[in-house]
Amino acid sequence: EAKSSEPEPGQPYQLSLHPLSLYCSPPLKMKASSVVSAMALKYFDIAGRAEPIRILFHIAGVKYDDVRFPFKDWPEIKPTTPLGFVPILTIDGQEFCQSISLARYAAKLAGWYPESEVEALKADMIAESVNEMMAQAPRSKDAEEFKKLRKEYQEGTMKKYWTWIEGFIQGNGGCFVAGDKPTYADLIIAQQVPAIQSGNWDHIDTNFFDDYPGILATMKAVDDNDQVKAYYDSKKEAATKSEL
Repeated sequence: EAKSSEPEPGQPYQLSLHPLSLYCSPPLKMKASSVVSAMALKYFDIAGRAEPIRILFHIAGVKYDDVRFPFKDWPEIKPTTPLGFVPILTIDGQEFCQSISLARYAAKLAGWYPESEVEALKADMIAESVNEMMAQAPRSKDAEEFKKLRKEYQEGTMKKYWTWIEGFIQGNGGCFVAGDKPTYADLIIAQQVPAIQSGNWDHIDTNFFDDYPGILATMKAVDDNDQVKAYYDSKKEAATKSEL
């Protein structure tokens, strides 16, 4: 299948955010004093695992080269990466990988990383867990086996992880995993919901998140955040200019 929103080793999943109505105040921006020159982010020419990093860099005002490549170039690029996957962040010639580590770095620059050590630990735990859960999505070349494995994954792994995450959100007042403003973990959560709701995940119920009001509220708050919307507005403006 050719759907790019589902993760597999070395492959991305889509990020699709939709502006919704729940209001939430934007976080304060930190001064990105540690931002250095000669920075580049390399990834497929889609949203995927790199999109939270791009959003956070935009919020922080980081200037970097957004290096994108088509899927057909992956076999040639893969051997040049440190561990055989992307995104890769290059800073003054030094390469860094692991999407959650890169998102955490960007979040600190953007002010989307909790100041409280305990809340930071919680955000890190949730971000790592979402990444871990999605990476466990089963695949099979046999159509019937694939459907069976996906249903088992939904009823087992997905329910286990998302119920656990929902508990943290409800314990935090029903919106966000930690504190009263969005963190990078909430941004990572927000990308998962529309991917499921749109039907891009084969054999996963599109109404799966209907039983998770805290996760839906968190997605809406992230989508409605002024800083996130400014990022997407900048993409629309750039696309319009490129067409002229």
